[in-house]
Amino acid sequence: MKRDLSQEMKALGQTVLVLQGGGALGAYQVGVYEALSEAGVEPDWVVGTSIGAINAGLIAGSPKGERIDRLCEFWRRVEHAPALGNYLPPWLAASLSSGLTPKPSPSATASTATAIAC
Repeated sequence: MKRDLSQEMKALGQTVLVLQGGGALGAYQVGVYEALSEAGVEPDWVVGTSIGAINAGLIAGSPKGERIDRLCEFWRRVEHAPALGNYLPPWLAASLSSGLTPKPSPSATASTATAIAC
């Protein structure tokens, strides 16, 4: 039997969704919000730090029916954004690509790309 989480949450008082920072974790927050929404749980307050604050702003600033779509659109843009090197002076971009700084491993990049199921 499916529990009615929305009624349980209302009986407890206000519902607060707190979203942490941490880059790739922000993409997973889309799924968390989507699961809560599908269960009928809508937060009364949304707060966040760092990337969580961006997601919180998208949730709080969007109409109820558009929140998931707007979160997905933001994360699609992040996922397909040009590399940071496109915004750096040529001399700095060249030094970064020459191996002076570590590059993310393919497995780390793959894990962030699969976090969004929009």
